[in-house]
Amino acid sequence: MNTSLQPTTRDDHTGNDWQLRPEVAAAMKRVAFIAEEDESAEITDHSITFQNYDERTTISVEPINVDTWDGHRVTECITIRTPLTSFKLFDEERYSTINAFATTGAIARDATGNDAIVSRLPLYEGDEVALAELYVPLIGYAALLQVIGPVSGLLYMQGRKEEVRPEDASLPDWNEPSCWDAREFECAEERLSLTGAYANSGASGLTVEFPWEQGAISSIVGDRTSLLRLSANQAHPAAGNGLLYRLELPMLFEDDEARHWAACLNRIEAESIDTPPLFGAWCTMPGSGAVSFVGFWPNVMYRPGTATNIAFWSWARSRFARQIIGNLH
Repeated sequence: MNTSLQPTTRDDHTGNDWQLRPEVAAAMKRVAFIAEEDESAEITDHSITFQNYDERTTISVEPINVDTWDGHRVTECITIRTPLTSFKLFDEERYSTINAFATTGAIARDATGNDAIVSRLPLYEGDEVALAELYVPLIGYAALLQVIGPVSGLLYMQGRKEEVRPEDASLPDWNEPSCWDAREFECAEERLSLTGAYANSGASGLTVEFPWEQGAISSIVGDRTSLLRLSANQAHPAAGNGLLYRLELPMLFEDDEARHWAACLNRIEAESIDTPPLFGAWCTMPGSGAVSFVGFWPNVMYRPGTATNIAFWSWARSRFARQIIGNLH
């Protein structure tokens, strides 16, 4: 598929005979904190593999070095992947319901038919400060939390929701009030409004409308817009308190078609380069006809300004989804 979100050139590297940039090498060493107590962990310069509940999760970095359509350069891509071995129970499109419980990754099926929970983070030239201050803890905790969401979704589907308890995961500050507060949402609203988005913030959240069609501003006046909701007062059943975010597309489908699009968008994002960071999943609920991107960051992942980050990533994700659905629908 050829879209403007895809790179036009890419370095061809095979094996591990390439050297990480010093900033990336330092970041990978810091991320290794997640495997400190795992005697089975496998750590190299380019990857970290550790036991994650009943599965094995790998954080890997690969060189990309592509110039994007808008003049930026993707230097590397960090992928967090947990292959599903004890969990693979459904056809690809039924994962779209389990993904409604996503924390930091999406269940996606690759071209060979293998299923995995996937998170991805493209690194751009000039990202060194963000890499050191934001991405290192984000990568580490995103890897640790990948499995929690899908397991919650599976248990809910099996009628065993009483087995999903945040005290079992016992994340730091899981039962404390959300770290994302009114000031965090107000700052995000200010930044978004300056760029033309229709945003409203409150004490416990933020809503933003992104244009789905050229010139659209708000559904209030009849425009077609996608809707982002950030909520600090909705806990995750397994991760506790934090920040829930949901991007809703302004389209309704038959259930089979909605599951198809959710699976398709997850698969494309899991394999793409110049796309927003993938920390969440596309999903749909039976009977809704709606396709949404959902994610959850518990309190341990809080960093100042992250509501703004998530909002701008969601804006880019809305444009991405519009382009994909428009090209393939």
